Amino acid sequence: MLLDGEDTHYSASQYLLMPPDVQRTAVQPAVDPCHHPLEDWLCATCLQALCFVAAFAIGRRAERHAPWWFLDPQTRTGKTAFRCTWAILLPLLCTWTILGISWLLETLDNTPECFPHGSYLSPPVYACSQILCGLCAIAYAIFVANVWAAQMNRRANAAAIAAIEDDDLVDRWGKQHASVSPDLCGGLLACDFCELPRHRVFHEGGECSICLNGLDRGDIARSLPGCGHVFHRACIDLWLVREPCCPLCKVAVRPRQRRPSMDY
Repeated sequence: MLLDGEDTHYSASQYLLMPPDVQRTAVQPAVDPCHHPLEDWLCATCLQALCFVAAFAIGRRAERHAPWWFLDPQTRTGKTAFRCTWAILLPLLCTWTILGISWLLETLDNTPECFPHGSYLSPPVYACSQILCGLCAIAYAIFVANVWAAQMNRRANAAAIAAIEDDDLVDRWGKQHASVSPDLCGGLLACDFCELPRHRVFHEGGECSICLNGLDRGDIARSLPGCGHVFHRACIDLWLVREPCCPLCKVAVRPRQRRPSMDY
């Protein structure tokens, strides 16, 4: 029988096996330190999340609050901010998540009694935090891959527009802008247009089936090799950067092959 004022100390395993009503009257044992500092891992994870937010805030401010600033950053600060997120912060988050999972498993094997009873920092909380970090890392990696694909599409579209755009095209179809979708990536290459025949219209007659306007005297036109259909140069070029075929008969348009030089 215990005397009044006498404390009985229990081991951590004995305390956890006690019924709740007995635990309230018993003296809770001192908690041993964990095998790994999981609280430090959680604090560092929150700090990494703040770094992601800060990098995007800095980049967006440098790009004058453009909503899609990371697709085509114009300033060095914007480029550096977005590059830091996938070149530094993303690999660090992946490595830190794997390290946290390893620490949690080793802690449960070596010092499972180190988690304070009734604390919100329990093994399920750490496990959910690590799963959330892993999902966020995967989602951001997919996001970065989509941004790279959009940047490649925009560069390809810009090259296609530069190869065909002139005053005549702007007058007929307006100023063309490179988009992030692969709109102008499925047709002829920029170098192919130099090999396609073009001529000036000397006799009025006929109609361009793309713009539905007549082929007037002085217009620049193209007669497609293979089928011979004639269109305004601006109209058919804007079509051919999308589809490498005639819009009427769907015959494939192939530039004239240069004859190989005969060296003896």
